[in-house]
Amino acid sequence: MKTLNVLSILLIIGFFGCSASEETTKQTEKKEPDVYIFDDVQKDEVNILDTAKAVPSVQEVKVEPVETDSVKIEQPISTKKFIIQLGAFTTKERAETFINENKSKTELTMSIIYREQIKLYAVQLPQLTTKEEAERTRNNLWQTPSFKDAFIITVE
Repeated sequence: MKTLNVLSILLIIGFFGCSASEETTKQTEKKEPDVYIFDDVQKDEVNILDTAKAVPSVQEVKVEPVETDSVKIEQPISTKKFIIQLGAFTTKERAETFINENKSKTELTMSIIYREQIKLYAVQLPQLTTKEEAERTRNNLWQTPSFKDAFIITVE
């Protein structure tokens, strides 16, 4: 009788233990992508410049037709642009501080863009027209510790 009670208790514990871990797994599944916030920049007294500049407008690029076996094939117009994002901050002041501390480390123009969908101030470089150019620029930036988290955003 005791063996039957112990066995019943173990089965009940096993049943509830398995269902609880399944529920935990369902609850921890991510529904939104990770957002990185770089707010670990120390605030020093710096002369903050107004660096909020608009990203240049998207321009269409016309690709010349390619001839293959006497059949003329027109390639579609590429409207994709590539932006390198260096960081995202909760306040504009922190983004400005990041720019002021790092503008001597690159000749590229950094600007601050408020991104409504993530509610953060993003520090970005001007748009690039090819993915290869964006990857080359990002890889060069990765050589500087301040820019090790830089990544490419594709804009249509």
